[in-house]
Amino acid sequence: MIKANRIITEAGSFGRLLSTCAWVVLLSLGSTLSAKPPDFRTVLDEAREISYQDHWSEAQVLLDELAPFIDQAELSEYADFQLLEARHLALDDKTEQALEQVSALLERDLPADRRLSALQFQANVSVLLRRYEAAFESLSEALSIEIELEDPTPTIATLNMAAYMMGRVGEYDLGIDYGVRALAIAREAGLTQEACVALQRLAPVYKWADRSEKSEQTYREGIQTCRDVGNALFVGVHQHGLADLLRRQGKAEAALPLAEDAVSALQNAVYKLGEFEARLVRAEILQDLGRLNASWYEELDRLSEFFSDRDLWDQSARLKSLKSRMAAASDDFESALRLLYDHVEARESFLGRERAMRLAYLQVEFDSQLQRQQIELLRETTRAAQLEAENAAQQQRLRTFIWLLIIGLILGLGGILYRVVQSRRLFRDLSRQDGLTGLANHSWFFERAQALIDRSRIGKANLSELKAGQDQDRLSVLIAADIDHFKQVNDRYGHRAGDRVLGRTARRLREVFPKDALIGRIGGEEFAILLRVSRVEHAIDCIKRFRQTDTRFVRDSDPPITLSFGVSCAHPDDDIHALRARADQAMYRAKQGGRDRIEIDDFCKGASE
Repeated sequence: MIKANRIITEAGSFGRLLSTCAWVVLLSLGSTLSAKPPDFRTVLDEAREISYQDHWSEAQVLLDELAPFIDQAELSEYADFQLLEARHLALDDKTEQALEQVSALLERDLPADRRLSALQFQANVSVLLRRYEAAFESLSEALSIEIELEDPTPTIATLNMAAYMMGRVGEYDLGIDYGVRALAIAREAGLTQEACVALQRLAPVYKWADRSEKSEQTYREGIQTCRDVGNALFVGVHQHGLADLLRRQGKAEAALPLAEDAVSALQNAVYKLGEFEARLVRAEILQDLGRLNASWYEELDRLSEFFSDRDLWDQSARLKSLKSRMAAASDDFESALRLLYDHVEARESFLGRERAMRLAYLQVEFDSQLQRQQIELLRETTRAAQLEAENAAQQQRLRTFIWLLIIGLILGLGGILYRVVQSRRLFRDLSRQDGLTGLANHSWFFERAQALIDRSRIGKANLSELKAGQDQDRLSVLIAADIDHFKQVNDRYGHRAGDRVLGRTARRLREVFPKDALIGRIGGEEFAILLRVSRVEHAIDCIKRFRQTDTRFVRDSDPPITLSFGVSCAHPDDDIHALRARADQAMYRAKQGGRDRIEIDDFCKGASE
């Protein structure tokens, strides 16, 4: 929060502060002496102007004074109060609370214009929280609301939101079209404040579409437009975007002063997310200029903590890449490699969310198309009935038209159904993997393992043939492995460290066991490996290689880990459950014997003789 003395010294804010104080005094007197409700509309308009023109914390003072009387307000005034307060929560880095507040507001029977504003806010906040399906559902509902208003501001806001979100999912032409329409309406209506916001939404879409020249022109126009209306927050947002664009074009010297101004403006506006994103761009520019040295490590650590705590994987990936280049420049190649690995992990998490956003958009678009097709079918059916009643002579032609329409719809829906089936197959394949380690999950491992055992049973030789050296590649071996004291790792180092241990273990298992081995994570810290070998010793050799120290992906802060192994070999009539039971018993003996051991069941010992 900005301190009172800081507010007073801000340029141009002294008169506004006096006005705010006057309102506070009047509201306090009204509530103390007569308990008469204030003029909600006048105070809300004043608070909104302060929020957008000066600083949201000053406007919140007025809202706090209105709060005791909120139940006496009209529904439209109540909605405006809740939306403005939700905006302040989002700017104060309390995005979850903001979304809860506007979601509760949407449960009311709001007027169309207020519902439109609430949906716009809900969509924007949902994007910040990476809840893309909810964001596109809100956008779709907002675009479906058709109202005639003298004030075009709600329409402009909806088009702005659509421009940004279409750009995010790669629908650049559609996003640009929405953004240009919003800007044209704002300019035609003489709404400079709305034009400032429209330019801010349109500029990044041009950037994502690789139309750099148009993006730079839009950013510069946005800086001037927002500066003309005194919107310091959006001036800073435009400067941040332009600085990042120029940096990507190799114009670091020109980008640096813009980044510095953006950091200052967004810090003064107490917009933490924007401020920290601008700080990251500044650091990248300094790195490009060769001016980023050890004195910036504390700043980079602050950025890393901020982005990690909020799961902002795209920004985290950029920061890890930056720190990796710094380490490499200092000849600290071990740290550079570790940071580069962290960059890859963060990048993969970000791309996963981008795919989720695209899937959410496609799901909502699919539902919308299906609804439009159903509506169109009903319209055509009605039209056909009217034509039949008016002119009996046209019946044959109408029947032909209707059948063609039905066939077209069937073909179209059939194509959509085919794509849905293909998507479900893809999701089915994804459901077979453990999301953290990439190994087979519990259900798929045992399903696949049983199939492999059944296949190996066809024509299988008996144990005496194995001993005699015949059909050597027919022995199925199941290895149960469990990380020792894993709960202590989570308790002492945290769950993120535990996740890294699981990932490191999975990577090592894939390295040491043959490519045709079936490897799965079948429990929290429990793994299983099924492989076919000529001798049990071959499986034991793989375990021994695993137990050899491998520090390539180990951080200094990572906990040391060991595993206990249990090995079982398949009888001719074994199923996977019997084989697992013996492997588990062997693993439990390894645990009871002191952990970090290998125990083999008796049948394996006989098979190896």
